[in-house]
Amino acid sequence: MNDTGENGVIDRQVALVTGSTRGIGHAIAGRLAAMGARVAVHGRDSSEPADDLPPGARLFTADLADRAATAGLVRDVEAALGPPDILVLNASIEFRQTWQSLTEEAMAAQAEVNLFSTMRLLQSVLPGMIARGRGRIIAIGTVQEYRPNDVHLFYAGTKAAQTNIILNLARNTRVPGLTFNVVQPGAILTDRNRAVLADADFRRGVEAKIPLGRIGEASDCAGIVAFLASPEAAYINGAVLSVDGGMRL
Repeated sequence: MNDTGENGVIDRQVALVTGSTRGIGHAIAGRLAAMGARVAVHGRDSSEPADDLPPGARLFTADLADRAATAGLVRDVEAALGPPDILVLNASIEFRQTWQSLTEEAMAAQAEVNLFSTMRLLQSVLPGMIARGRGRIIAIGTVQEYRPNDVHLFYAGTKAAQTNIILNLARNTRVPGLTFNVVQPGAILTDRNRAVLADADFRRGVEAKIPLGRIGEASDCAGIVAFLASPEAAYINGAVLSVDGGMRL
């Protein structure tokens, strides 16, 4: 890839992290920036917080449910920072609905952001990575792929499909310097689930499913993504790594 420093520190590589103004994506963006990457922080629109960017990072906005905006995001990053060496597919949306209450609007929104935008972003960045003979694609999945619950039926389905796409590319792309991997977080304390985890009984029920007995932090996910983006992970391809305290078991 572009340049690397000692001990696997990334230097001057361009990293696009979708959905990175908060939560897991924000922690990943910060870790990659600390390793020397030029980070493109992505938010859905101008209402996303922009006052806590990692040092040297740039904020880009695009609604990934909009086909044109998704392609425009990559073009904007390329114009400002250069073509992405690292793509972290972190952005997703979920609706807590059972099969009985699942709406057409919720299905369409989750499919667009969680699945279709994944393919559109890949189609935008992979030709350049293949031409350069290097790159890192890291998708952020979910423990719901192993342990789906009844209120995340469709969300879990879209994330399982995303993982299948990544593994298909890992098997069939066959570029020695280009890897495809998936990180699957478990129950992580983020803005998305802070409200439900504030319910003490609900939180105890979740913790009871986790062998380590605790809810994870966003920083628990950032380290493994940073490792997969580093030179030390150059021979890891098609891996699905769980960061869930054993919740999938």
